[in-house]
Amino acid sequence: MAATVAVDNLNPKVLKCEYAVRGEIVIHAQRLQQQLQTQPGSLPFDEILYCNIGNPQSLGQQPVTFFREVLALCDHPDLLKKEEIKTLFSADSISRAKQILALIPGRATGAYSHSQGIKGLRDAIASGIASRDGFPANADDIFLTDGASPGVHLMMQLLIRNEKDGILVPIPQYPLYSASIALHGGSLVPYYLNESTGWGLEISDVKKQLEDARSRGIDVRALVVINPGNPTGQYLLRKTNMT
Repeated sequence: MAATVAVDNLNPKVLKCEYAVRGEIVIHAQRLQQQLQTQPGSLPFDEILYCNIGNPQSLGQQPVTFFREVLALCDHPDLLKKEEIKTLFSADSISRAKQILALIPGRATGAYSHSQGIKGLRDAIASGIASRDGFPANADDIFLTDGASPGVHLMMQLLIRNEKDGILVPIPQYPLYSASIALHGGSLVPYYLNESTGWGLEISDVKKQLEDARSRGIDVRALVVINPGNPTGQYLLRKTNMT
């Protein structure tokens, strides 16, 4: 008979992962919320607002309907054939959905696409990057993922071979990065943002942490730059020299 799955026989890399935004504080908040539901008036407050993952809708901010309308039309393109669509969806979302569907083979979502993402969409993204930044962008260098987490895990999987491979990560940081490094068996090499300069990136500290890691036999393979930063909101200045 197979052994029971328990904490002491789990993958030790998983046990090293820490994800504070879903940790003990959140678990305690959930207990309090349950208490409010079963014992109204038992606490000096009657509502809990979850700010741990930065969800603005939990604070009352209305969702941006444009994106939802475009997704709905792309997922159910037959809606575009109905006359009443013009009263239910904005003209901008109808136009954008048609543009996107024209780029998708079969003009519908749901099928497997190119491993890097639909070529037409990557072309559009590359064009947008070039227009925004003033530098050419190649669609063949762009990989689309279903969110930030899969993209980060993919990069960690590519780069980390063992515990001697390190990744430079800004601190404070969203725990996705430290957790991913632990899960893939690498080493976190922190560099510290300067609160007195608006959480700016200090190249001197990056170099210091890099040299310290190398002295411990760690091969630093990548530098994480989050711009604008999460959770600090800091951004890189144009004059920042990353060399």
